[in-house]
Amino acid sequence: MPNWRSTFAGIGFTPSGPFGAMRARIEDLEATVVEDGLGRLSLTFTHVAPRSAMQYEVAVPLDVTAQQVAQLLVNAFERAHPEAHGKTRSPHAVPEEYDMIRVGGALVKREQAIDWAREYLTGPAAWAYPAYDAYQARSGPYVIEDADLLAPVLLNVNRLTLKAYYGLQDQRDRLQDLLATIPHDAELISAEDDDLEAIRMLFGVLDDPGIPNVRGTILAKILHRKRPGFIPLYDEYVRRCYQDGERAPVPPRGRPWGEFFVALAMAMRDDLIDQYDTWSEIADLAIDPPISLLRALDIVAWRAGGGSSTVEEPDASAT
Repeated sequence: MPNWRSTFAGIGFTPSGPFGAMRARIEDLEATVVEDGLGRLSLTFTHVAPRSAMQYEVAVPLDVTAQQVAQLLVNAFERAHPEAHGKTRSPHAVPEEYDMIRVGGALVKREQAIDWAREYLTGPAAWAYPAYDAYQARSGPYVIEDADLLAPVLLNVNRLTLKAYYGLQDQRDRLQDLLATIPHDAELISAEDDDLEAIRMLFGVLDDPGIPNVRGTILAKILHRKRPGFIPLYDEYVRRCYQDGERAPVPPRGRPWGEFFVALAMAMRDDLIDQYDTWSEIADLAIDPPISLLRALDIVAWRAGGGSSTVEEPDASAT
């Protein structure tokens, strides 16, 4: 087995501290690696820029290659600097997680994710694509029409009541005013944290004043079509990916809907940045109409969380 210290030294890591750790610095990104006592290496990335609290850990095998470490460094740098994506990534990059992709806390084999998406996007008419994505396609990006309020039905929401419909109509002007603050071509993958305030405000409508019989699933499936690259989709299966299990990035604690959707958006943004090539490949499977990277992620999250063509997508609380 190759000596991992030699591997890391070959790409710029130097000894650091009394516990056998090694460290490297790339501009404002710091990476530290140490054996974790379980036969693996613990590789921690920290963005040391002012006002940044980004830090996360990746477990890698002792025989990790220099190419794999280099790609993990690229992923970490792009997570800290989304605007750099595409400028630093190698065209022959090794996928993160070694042929697995991450959807929140769920890990899915890359080929499985692509197969799920291909079935969803090109298979028989048992799936919500293209019905949901093409529905009222000419409706303006800044206008929420009555027909838009019914769009969640095309993503298996079976509890859209009349009370919910009238409540959404009552909040239409407020939602449209908030949508107007978001460019129609906004992309979550390149959004700054401050840009996510618009998401907090939109879903804050569910907290104050609230909409009868409407929670995060229904509102997300209405708003996503207006900003498909920026506003996440959400349902019970997405919740399972992002809140259940030890790896889940969104803590399972009660919080207002607005704050919950900001936390969810941040976690999804990380997944989009770290695995951009895979989400692009999946999105490219959709021809008419095209879909966003966020929609591609949702398709895989739906299956990873247990969804199928015959299972209802229930409305879930922010927990």
